[in-house]
Amino acid sequence: MPDGETMENSDQPSKLWLLIALIALVGLAVTTYLTANALAHTEVGCSVSGCNTVLGSKWSKFFGIPVSVFGMATYSIIMLGALHAAQAPIDDMRARRIVTGVAGVGVLASIYLSAIEFFVIKAVCQYCVTSAVLVVIVAVTTVIAARRDGQLWAEIKRRGKQSSELTNDPNID
Repeated sequence: MPDGETMENSDQPSKLWLLIALIALVGLAVTTYLTANALAHTEVGCSVSGCNTVLGSKWSKFFGIPVSVFGMATYSIIMLGALHAAQAPIDDMRARRIVTGVAGVGVLASIYLSAIEFFVIKAVCQYCVTSAVLVVIVAVTTVIAARRDGQLWAEIKRRGKQSSELTNDPNID
C-alpha cells in the first residue's frame, strides 16, 4: 500500500472507534468494580485464589491511590475520545491522538503491573489480567482504526520515521 493510501477510502471515520468505546466501557466497569472494593476495603469475588493477594499488595496503590482509579481514568478518556472520534470529521485529530497516546500508556502500565503481579507477587488477579487484555485490544484496534482513517496513520508513520532518523543521526552524541 503506498504511503498516502489507506485501507478505507472514505471521508467518514472508521466504525472501529465505536468498538473501541465499547471495549473501554467494559474496562471501565472492571476497574470501577476494583475501585469500589478498594475504597470499601472489601475483598473481590474471584474464581482464582490470587485476586485479593494482588489487590492487597503494596503495588496496588500509587501515592495511596488504588491503581484501579488510574485504570478508570484511562478507560474513561479512551471511551470519551473514541466516541468523539467516531462522530468527528476525519481531519479532527485531537481525540484520535489522545486515544492513541492513552492506550499506549495503558499498555505500558499493564505490562509493568502484570510483570509485578506474575513475577514479584506471584499471584494472578483475573480482573487485572482482563483489564490488561482489554487495553491491548484497544491499542490494536486503535492502530487498525488509524490505518482506516488514514490521516492519523500517516502522522504516526511520519513521527516514527523522524524518530528513527534522529536515532541514526551521526551528529547526535
